[in-house]
Amino acid sequence: MRASTWLGVAIALSACSQAGLSRTVDAPVASSKADPDWSDPAEYRIDRPTEEVGQRIFERTGIGDPYRTGIPYPVFLAMFEMHPELLGESPQALATRFGFTGRKADAASDDRDVREGLPLGLHLTDDPNTHIPFVVHNCALCHADVVKWPGGEKVVLGMGNRRIRIHAFEAALARVVGSPGFDKESVGRVAARISRERGIPWSMDWSDRVVGATIRGLDAHYASRAALLRQASEGLPGRVATIESFAVELAHLLGREVRGSGTIGWAKIPDTIGFTEKRTLSWDGGSEGPSDALVVDADIAAGVRLAWLYAHPLQGASLSTFLRHMPRDLPFPGPIDATLARRGKMTFEHACSRCHGTYEDDGRVRAYVEHVVPIDVLGTDPARTMAVTDDFVAAANDPRLVRGGLKLVTTRRTLGYVPPVLTSIWARAPYGHAGQWPSLAVLATPPARRPIRFVVHADAPLDLERVGVACDEATTAPAGGDYLQDGTAAGFQVTGHPFLADLGADESKAVIEYLKTL
Repeated sequence: MRASTWLGVAIALSACSQAGLSRTVDAPVASSKADPDWSDPAEYRIDRPTEEVGQRIFERTGIGDPYRTGIPYPVFLAMFEMHPELLGESPQALATRFGFTGRKADAASDDRDVREGLPLGLHLTDDPNTHIPFVVHNCALCHADVVKWPGGEKVVLGMGNRRIRIHAFEAALARVVGSPGFDKESVGRVAARISRERGIPWSMDWSDRVVGATIRGLDAHYASRAALLRQASEGLPGRVATIESFAVELAHLLGREVRGSGTIGWAKIPDTIGFTEKRTLSWDGGSEGPSDALVVDADIAAGVRLAWLYAHPLQGASLSTFLRHMPRDLPFPGPIDATLARRGKMTFEHACSRCHGTYEDDGRVRAYVEHVVPIDVLGTDPARTMAVTDDFVAAANDPRLVRGGLKLVTTRRTLGYVPPVLTSIWARAPYGHAGQWPSLAVLATPPARRPIRFVVHADAPLDLERVGVACDEATTAPAGGDYLQDGTAAGFQVTGHPFLADLGADESKAVIEYLKTL
């Protein structure tokens, strides 16, 4: 999951996205191992890779390494109490504020995460050294979403979360950590009281060391990300600064600056659909390698140690096994003109299938060959592909990141984008690598006539007529869960990909009707 922040954006699987809770505890507690900085909860030990284990990793446990990707739960709760103006007063309020998929606390549930009311994507794992629970993240934080349509809704695993504001959340955490009074004594006192009141294990033998190490780790983490947060904290919902987040972590691992392009290469959190057909997991096709390695490679950007990944080799194998067989039953919930759709299928297979593949009647891929389409052919916004600088490539391929002389994942500049697999495309708006097109109707409009500034109603049901997110012209200021998208902003130009519009109004309408059937 390409992750990029405190909780992992699991910026995840393809752009993935996927973020992380970061290096929070640098040397927290004593352990029976030679390395005192190692916590290995039993739930991360895998005997053999299976779909069931992969699903558990995706939607529950995450990739692990809790001392580097987690926060002690009593400290996490203390942050809410000490700064509700920044985080909200509870995990449920946090979900609303930053676009997480919220869950109501259910005291009768046999799932501790549900009992605590943690948003989907957050999980409590018990540190075997201290018995203190740590809150960690998993892929579902960014790669699950509530798909809403008029008259219904459904939580869909693998769907990129179009509402989450992961960089804003990380910026809020950084403000908490940097606030006056956020010190070992104050945090420790609040955490201890919360633990007593809620019956959370909190070893007094270790609490001072745990709190102190957590604060030191958070201070160091946000100091290294300060420049990125200044740029990215106001990013649009559902978008992540993938390459820039990787660059910060690479700089930490290599002990040198990794020079960027100067413009954030914003990317939409991708759907995991199409995993089976792809050999890369990024919008630009820049990282290549075995799928088992690709699905965990991005967790390095979340702070997961290389040593952890090497010590848990079946994590990636299990996750990729699940992703290859992830179910998707999401039929278009509105009427479909069957005659028009049949005509659209013929046009699609003639004009579009070379890039986007061909499909069975139920939307499953029949044939798809992944390839990069050069940016000068597509004409789309270049910021994301240009973010992969020569210096970034050199850092990502640095021999010091290799173990045993073998580097499974390599990185290159492609100067283009990979056409996505289109299964369930009706539910995956907004479209484009940066989500720059709100609907298929807009994509079918000649580039010069597309709306440039518009307000997206992120919490509204999808617009089934235009096939996309609900939006209006930018005549008033956004309200509630709405946001303004400006096509003049770097990274969000609405130009390019004229191919659907070039078919003409009648044929593009027929193709869209066919796409509803996938």
